[in-house]
Amino acid sequence: MSKARIHELLNPPLSGERIEELSFATIDAQAPAHSFSEKEWPIVRRMIHTTGDFEMMKAVTFGPTAIEAGIAALRKGATLYVDSNMIRAGLSQMRLRSVNDQYDASSIICPIADYDVAAEAKALNLPRSVLAVRKSKALLNGAICVFGNAPTALLELNRLMIEEGVRPALVIAAPVGFVHVPESKAEVKQLDVPSIIVEGTRGGSPLAVSIIHALCELAKQPQGAVATASEKFDAIILIGHGSRVPGAAESMEKVAEALQASGRYAHVTTCNMSLMKPNFVETFKRVVTQGAKRVLVLPYFLNEGVHIKCDIPNMMQEVGKDCTDVKLVMGMPLGFDRLLVDLVAKRISECAGRPDVRSLSVPAEGDVVKG
Repeated sequence: MSKARIHELLNPPLSGERIEELSFATIDAQAPAHSFSEKEWPIVRRMIHTTGDFEMMKAVTFGPTAIEAGIAALRKGATLYVDSNMIRAGLSQMRLRSVNDQYDASSIICPIADYDVAAEAKALNLPRSVLAVRKSKALLNGAICVFGNAPTALLELNRLMIEEGVRPALVIAAPVGFVHVPESKAEVKQLDVPSIIVEGTRGGSPLAVSIIHALCELAKQPQGAVATASEKFDAIILIGHGSRVPGAAESMEKVAEALQASGRYAHVTTCNMSLMKPNFVETFKRVVTQGAKRVLVLPYFLNEGVHIKCDIPNMMQEVGKDCTDVKLVMGMPLGFDRLLVDLVAKRISECAGRPDVRSLSVPAEGDVVKG
């Protein structure tokens, strides 16, 4: 039997935080092009992370002021009304307190299992979720109302907003199922209330929790800050070594094209550190001429040799002398990453059946360079 795969985690050790970081990086790399804003994407990405499903990109819609309203409410320590104990159990007190240290268990309201709620629901032949919302009416103004289970609860909240003037700070509409579910979401979408909606029959408590956790991460950032590369850099330049072989840089160019197509970066391009075109100097001058004021140069190298330690930084310092108003940053090379382990393993698996190298016809160097 082969070695147990857990050893890939143990050597070197991989923390939960690092696994999450790698997961988000994978989602960023594999996500199709989209039009989500810099504040919307971290929420959608966490929803994808929760479900393992890129189809979430088609299901979620944001009200015009939903994210700002949610961030403001969390910073104020707003009450969270949730429609299931699963959501209450899933919400991280640590994440909530990272935004406002006044948060504790009492900040999350869920009377679904209260004796009086159950008794009244039985007497009226209604779902407990409806009576739980009614019982909490006085607490809902300014609250974040989170629905991941019961469309009937969302329908009752909608009624309170329409008929009794209740005004939550934010409604997260993610109940799941097939009866009253799309209708409850369609109704809240028509109301004048900030909302994040998981359209159709999709939803669930884990999704609802993921939205709150993503909002917490946004709320922790300084006022007006958004932790995205596209805000920090006007242009990103992937710099490779350069080769006389035609098409040698094609894989790097495809990576740049995919990053550009993702919509998360203002401008991504490639160049060579050698004199092979397009070289670094002309590429840098071009992006500056186009208006870039914050430029990231990311070495498309695996190892930290002389090029990384000396040649590229020297080249950047030299070209930067005449552009003192442009921030010029050198990124880290590709180096080691656990994602590379998977890639190398993939390449190994692809080698089954390949011929002995001695049977190959190797072209002359001159023929390769000529293309």
